[in-house]
Amino acid sequence: MVVAEVAERPALTNADRAHHLAQEFACPVCAGQSVAESDVPIARTIRVSIASMVDGGADDNDIRTMLVARFGEDIDYTPSGSGLTGLVWVLPVLVASVALAGLALAMRRWKGSGEGGGGSTPVRPLVLAGVGIVAVLAGVLVAQLSGSRGPGDTLSGDIRLSTRTLLIEAGVASTDEAIVLYTQVLELQPSNAEALAYRGWAHRRSGDAVAARADLEAAVESDPTYPDARVFRASQRLVDGDANGASQDLMALDGLDAPPIVGDLLTATRLRERVAELLVKGGTLLAALDLLDSGLGIDPTASGLLAERGWLLARTGEPELVDIGVVSLDEAVAADPLHPHALAYRAVVRSVFLGDSAGATADATEFASLPDQPEDLSVLLASEGLLD
Repeated sequence: MVVAEVAERPALTNADRAHHLAQEFACPVCAGQSVAESDVPIARTIRVSIASMVDGGADDNDIRTMLVARFGEDIDYTPSGSGLTGLVWVLPVLVASVALAGLALAMRRWKGSGEGGGGSTPVRPLVLAGVGIVAVLAGVLVAQLSGSRGPGDTLSGDIRLSTRTLLIEAGVASTDEAIVLYTQVLELQPSNAEALAYRGWAHRRSGDAVAARADLEAAVESDPTYPDARVFRASQRLVDGDANGASQDLMALDGLDAPPIVGDLLTATRLRERVAELLVKGGTLLAALDLLDSGLGIDPTASGLLAERGWLLARTGEPELVDIGVVSLDEAVAADPLHPHALAYRAVVRSVFLGDSAGATADATEFASLPDQPEDLSVLLASEGLLD
């Protein structure tokens, strides 16, 4: 019957798989809710990451490994069955089995002694004491393996759990409170790359650039493969005017297995494009193009990167490079017809370099209809007489 039911179960769609997986993980900042049930921002972000990884072909184990690495083992409702976690789940069962077996043996001996009529009665308390000792010793073993627990803690150990809890609390705290919490984590684990990176980012938000640089440098040194540290340090280096350093971090990031949320962050902040602009201002167009091409190697249809590449090439004024730039701009608009930078840049290039007034007006008009019009692009179009 079980085999037949499994055989007849229809294949899960990607959406079904993503929802099922979300039910298997606890919301990191909620009480008693799964990621699927909670509607807090971090739960929504995790659901998006799960869906993206499922659509990208990741299997359940890959997704589980990523989430456990990011949020700790306590997020996972399903124990791994190996190592300390598996032992903690199995030991209580073994303890109960040993105790029951001892009790059964004791009862048999009591029954046997009762039927014999002349048996020695002192064996009963001895057997009972033996069962009790086995249970107590096994209980002590469980406690030692599991680590000490306070209210609300689980059986996964106190230091690891306390640092993970502090990191989760810091993620939803105010900037000043987050710095305090990350510092507490670093007192327990001085080389914790996540705490270093996010404390550095908190310092930057609070205006302490010196502390931010120190923490971000330490985070990358502690774990050069931690994507968040690379992004944060690249952003700090951009603010510091270190375009080459920022570019190196982003190029290194491209070689890492970063979660989808990191790519979303880069797109939302236009970090790569802004670093490329600064490289061009420093006279290194080729380095800027290498940086953009590195990003396009990961996502060839990234409209923002295509638009920036086309804009930088066209601005040189060299006929051959202008032509290549126009191709990139056309690809950017084709990938996202409503991308503000693609529309604005192509409008200017059509007007200034191609003499295509009709095409420039069409792009500018499309830009003007967008609900969100970046101010710098509006100024650019107005300066060329393409926007009132």
